[in-house]
Amino acid sequence: MADGNDKQGANETVLIAYVTVQLDSGESFDLLPFEDANDVKSKVEDLLEDWAKSGFLARGNEFYPWHRVKKIDATKVVEMSRSEADRLRTADGTQELVRMQQSFWKTKQAREKKKEEGEKGGGHGAA
Repeated sequence: MADGNDKQGANETVLIAYVTVQLDSGESFDLLPFEDANDVKSKVEDLLEDWAKSGFLARGNEFYPWHRVKKIDATKVVEMSRSEADRLRTADGTQELVRMQQSFWKTKQAREKKKEEGEKGGGHGAA
């Protein structure tokens, strides 16, 4: 029955983590909130790990070299219903920021990332 599905969806909660970046210049800014139904900590850690590997912190269309990042703080984590989270994103403008950021990084066709493999022999020169 549809009534049971509506109640189940309304009772589903999400975790939202708010993260602040402080640069060595003293400038600080908030990243877009991280959201996950079960494990928001892993989502934050995964993103930070990816940024650290690249050497840059990306914020919208701006890039900050990691050596300029002094500190990254998770300032709070809240749990709320999915519908409350949707209303909050609309009210605080986060939804629009996400849309703008995603449209900036649009691609016609995403390229596949190649994994480095040590199995291939040195193919740099011909004998």
